[in-house]
Amino acid sequence: MTSSQPVSTTSASGATELRRRLGAGRSGQVFEEVTADGRSLACKVFLPDRASSLVNQLLTGAVNPYRWNRHAVDCAVLRRRILAPLVQCWFGGELRLPETEGSRWVAEHRAFELRAERVNGRHTQLRHALGAGDSDEVSELVQRFMRPLQHYLAESGFDGLLWQAGKGNPVAAANYMRDLSGGAARWVWIDAESGVPALFPMAAWTLATTYLPLCVKHRRWLFDDVDVARLERYVERNAAELGAAVGAAAVKALRADVAALDNAQWEWRALGRHERGVESHLVTGKLSADAAAYFRGRPLRWTAHLARRAVGSMLRQFGSRCSSAWSRISLHGSLRALASYGTFFASRSRRRRWASHHVRRRILDWRRRGMLSPETAAAVRASMNTDVASEYVADFGVHLAIKPAVKVLTWLVLPLLALSGLADHWTLVGLLAFSGALGRTVYTGGRTLQAALGRRPCPWVALGVGALPVIGNAAFPIQLLAATRGPRGLVARFLVHDLLSGLGRRLPIWGGADTLAEHTFNHLAGWLCGGRARVAVRPLHGAASSPGRPGSQGAAADALDRAPSLVRLSPGASARKAEESKPLR
Repeated sequence: MTSSQPVSTTSASGATELRRRLGAGRSGQVFEEVTADGRSLACKVFLPDRASSLVNQLLTGAVNPYRWNRHAVDCAVLRRRILAPLVQCWFGGELRLPETEGSRWVAEHRAFELRAERVNGRHTQLRHALGAGDSDEVSELVQRFMRPLQHYLAESGFDGLLWQAGKGNPVAAANYMRDLSGGAARWVWIDAESGVPALFPMAAWTLATTYLPLCVKHRRWLFDDVDVARLERYVERNAAELGAAVGAAAVKALRADVAALDNAQWEWRALGRHERGVESHLVTGKLSADAAAYFRGRPLRWTAHLARRAVGSMLRQFGSRCSSAWSRISLHGSLRALASYGTFFASRSRRRRWASHHVRRRILDWRRRGMLSPETAAAVRASMNTDVASEYVADFGVHLAIKPAVKVLTWLVLPLLALSGLADHWTLVGLLAFSGALGRTVYTGGRTLQAALGRRPCPWVALGVGALPVIGNAAFPIQLLAATRGPRGLVARFLVHDLLSGLGRRLPIWGGADTLAEHTFNHLAGWLCGGRARVAVRPLHGAASSPGRPGSQGAAADALDRAPSLVRLSPGASARKAEESKPLR
């Protein structure tokens, strides 16, 4: 989610600032700040969401350490400073990290923030059968940058950063942005800090062969860990090549940062589970200084204290939700909802307005993300006046909406038929099994007759498929797919891409906007629609800048090779294969 609402915060000098919120992710929120000299910064405040906080609490005894531990935040800053010259050398400037300003404590949020250059760019372009051109950015990103980066990180000792670089989890594609500033870099690695330990890859093989052995090596759950001794040997072994690529002064600063990282990482990792829990609660204001001093020497009482807090929190949330649900239940509200339900079901004009509003909102969302050019968006909007595909979305909603009514009617009528003896048991079983199909057929039959009288395209596919049990629930999505064929299917093609990409965004754990999961479902939509562009548009070189996605947990090229639930991305970049930079040995 993104927002342009200004948010007030207090600077180190005590002055109040207004900062625009750019976005939020699993481990934090990103704000834009303009410095006195006119530079735009992306300030990532480490405020993790509930799911990642729960995972970290269970596995490590505390929430994300970047929120409350000064040494952990120092490690994040130092890792970025170390990686900047290394990545410059590895990829010859085609991949880079944002310039890091440092970190500071934000009193209003009771959390640390990491301050870095705001990148003028956008996330990986979604391909679609609407005229996106021949570019396949996600294949280029995976093949030319993510996979080689994982190799370099493993070789140089950045074991924990394999997660953020993309090994084993489709989420990491959101950690990269296409640089539109006109510089040498094609891509920017914007997020190098994890939200949870690297224990949730999509491919079980990656967990067994990569992450669990690394957990054993580091003797803890892997969380952005660096094998500093290996890194030091790597820098010394390749000092000459590094010096030629970034200069002797940069190599000297690199050695100093590696030594500082060793100290900061030791300070951070020296805390035990019990100490981490007490310290995190103290720093975030959930525990007083006296209570923290009391619990530091009493681990069992601290565990009991956490259990009481967890039970109390669950009971309060349950009570609050029950109270909220009860307050919304009223006779007046129920009658209004029932009237609105009936109007939507009976009124074609109301369904048309809803469908038109829905399509326009989805076009606007794609435009805001930089995934549609102005020309393509205008073409889709213009097609809405003559294309009935948008109505199929509303018809699909009606099919879903009539299910509760059909079930209630079925369970009211069947007992009456059984008691009156008007139907034998086979008739009752048949009515029970096909009640949904009958309801769909009645509605779709009426829609077909209505379309025939108005000399509009009839939903014959939906009428036939809707008569089938279970499968009939997908009648209008299949009708929408059929409507993508032919010159008038522009709106249908857009909606198919939007619906399937939405499945990737809503996929639990591994899904989300700009992830490989979204791109995989988007490629599936392109394949179903024929895979060829129907509208000539210009490439999106001038797309608006998009904020980095904070707290993303990494994405995995491995998942494309091994996970059966993801279709393999098209290797379209093979025809445009460019020579890669010479790997350091």
